Amino acid sequence: MNERPTLPATPVLDERIQRLRARIAAQVWLYGLGYTLLAVGGWLLFMFLADWTLHVPAGVRVFHVLLLVALPAYVVRRFLLQPLARIPDRAGLAVLLERAQDRHEELLVSAVQLRESPPAEADPVQLAAVLVRAEERAREADPARVLDASRPRKALFGGLALALVTTTALSARPEVTGTFFARILGGSTPWPQRTHLSVEIPAAAGREVARQQDRVLVRVARGSDVPVLVRAKGVVPDEVILSFDGGQERALAPTGRGLFRTLLPSLQEDLAFRVRGGDDQDGQPEIVIHVLQAPDVSALAIAVEPPAYTGLDTQLYYDQDVEVLAGSRVSVSMLPTPADATGGVRLFPSDRELRLEPRAFPARAQRGESELGLGFELTAEEDLRYRFELVDTDGLANPDPGLFAVHVTPDRTPTVEWISPGRGEVETVPGGSLPVRIRAQDDFGLDSIALLIGDLAEGAKSIALEGRAMEADKRARDARFAALRLEDVDLSPSGEEVVAGQTFQLTVTATDKRGGEVGTGRSSPVRIRVVSADEYLRRVQDRLARVRAQTEAAAEMLREKRERTLELIASIESDQPGDGAGPSDYSAALAGSRRVQGDSEALSRELSSVAEGLLYARLDERAGPLLELLDRAEAERTDRRFHAEVWTELASRQRAEQVGGNGLAGRLVEIVGLSLEISNQELATATEALRRAQESQDLVATHDALLDAADRQAAALTLFDALLEDLAEWDSFQSVLTLTRDLLNRQKILLKRTEHFAKEN
Repeated sequence: MNERPTLPATPVLDERIQRLRARIAAQVWLYGLGYTLLAVGGWLLFMFLADWTLHVPAGVRVFHVLLLVALPAYVVRRFLLQPLARIPDRAGLAVLLERAQDRHEELLVSAVQLRESPPAEADPVQLAAVLVRAEERAREADPARVLDASRPRKALFGGLALALVTTTALSARPEVTGTFFARILGGSTPWPQRTHLSVEIPAAAGREVARQQDRVLVRVARGSDVPVLVRAKGVVPDEVILSFDGGQERALAPTGRGLFRTLLPSLQEDLAFRVRGGDDQDGQPEIVIHVLQAPDVSALAIAVEPPAYTGLDTQLYYDQDVEVLAGSRVSVSMLPTPADATGGVRLFPSDRELRLEPRAFPARAQRGESELGLGFELTAEEDLRYRFELVDTDGLANPDPGLFAVHVTPDRTPTVEWISPGRGEVETVPGGSLPVRIRAQDDFGLDSIALLIGDLAEGAKSIALEGRAMEADKRARDARFAALRLEDVDLSPSGEEVVAGQTFQLTVTATDKRGGEVGTGRSSPVRIRVVSADEYLRRVQDRLARVRAQTEAAAEMLREKRERTLELIASIESDQPGDGAGPSDYSAALAGSRRVQGDSEALSRELSSVAEGLLYARLDERAGPLLELLDRAEAERTDRRFHAEVWTELASRQRAEQVGGNGLAGRLVEIVGLSLEISNQELATATEALRRAQESQDLVATHDALLDAADRQAAALTLFDALLEDLAEWDSFQSVLTLTRDLLNRQKILLKRTEHFAKEN
């Protein structure tokens, strides 16, 4: 049998393998110990925090203790015992050394294996050479390069850090730590309370708050708002829960540092609630709110006594806002509930407070006797609102008293409206007159009306006007109409005759029953210019020239509209009347007729204005009867509308009787009558016929209406021609008169010069 060859020793290789084994074991111990500390410290900290914050039950705590035992045992087995058992043998350690040198010859592992079991048939010399080489290679090997020592260190440091944190947390509050260990060892020691809640109900007028042991009693009036303040001391929870007896809950978020607030609005019935939050779960104290019937107004009576000058009776109103005249005496009475309630009344917007005095409450119509209540009185000068602030015998106040109003209507100054003159500036001549017609009204009665005549150079005077009653507007109770024919001598403050060039101003004042400036209303001023007769006639001639041009334009427009009417007639008389003119054509014809009629009415108003001014100027001495007729008729006219019937009657009398002679004014009145005949008769009838034609569905009726309209338009054209002819004759007549007047004036001037020359010589 072959003997085992004797091989040289490898002390360096053996020392390197032994060092590597020791280093691996140390790393495993560090790794296992670190994870064990992590498991024990982490789980113990979790148990503490869970029980401290959640107050877990005993069963859960037992489970936590079992895990506290099982988890470290598992970690020791998994990360310490098993890795120690799996440390490689000498050959494996040799492989690790050789790989750390980045060599792949497997020289070291071969040397270890040859040393442990050398082959019998191997050459001893070669074996010795391998071992020598392995020994030299082992000198170069460093066991520290085989392993990464950072992970075991991290595990150990992490475990130590967590253990330190856990130890610090447990030792920070020894009493809490003692409670924790007592609880995990099977005890039932309660945790110290960390959150302490306190509830506040602020006391206020009409809200009584009393504390009775573990209850807070609150008495409030029905409809009151109750504020609730919850203060948290210690650990402030994220929310606080209000638990009501009915099962409802309300979560409150913090509104400040440790402060939670809410409002229970308009309470109508009793209620109770408790407050819970954080670990304060005892719900103490209980808040009990009793809702009581607040004192209130059961009936309201307002007596309004208007100012004496109005002549109005005292009015009584119940349970409502009132509207009164400024200066009225307002007496307010009310019946409180309960009857023994007292208090005051607050006025707005002045925020003034009056004390309520005992006062008899006026009996209603259906009641028998008056009752005793409370009240106050004042003189109303401006709008105000008031509310009753009542308190019962228990000190309970009404949280939401009703608001009542007194609307004050000012006594407006009288209004004065000019009816005539109708313009802000008029002209007259020496010896002429002016029509003055005014309308004055007041909401509570007129006292006097006066016409103020002011000479802008000398002074002013006043003429009292006697007005007759007339129908007032809705806002007024008294309306009067006054008419006056103002002569030229009335214009002068001294009563002398006026001369051309003077200027006056007319103003009408109306005073109500209050009197003084506060009760006086004024009209707009009317400026009166006195001009010479020649200048006045020239202005009349200029106005009539403009009227003539407008008349020619109206006549031309009427001819165009009549042509359109004839086209409509022709379309109906054609072979296919149904395919002729449409509704828009009839509408256009009607609109055109209305336009011509409107222009004609404007001409009539302008002509009547010229004629009226000429009559009142008295430039035509023969027109005196016409002036009297016109003045009497206009004195009955109480509005500013154009009354065509007055001028129609005047023109008829002039044509029939020549009451105004055949002078300037008489002929102008006849011209006014002719223009009214055009606008109010012929054109009005033509417009009505066109309206019938538009609305008719029968061709025959439409045709007849169009024929009637065409005839009336033709008649109006004839009258327009006559009107233009009269205007031309009146213009020629006026020119002759003007020329004659100029000749007379020149003769007078020549005569005065001759007399003056004769006196000098």
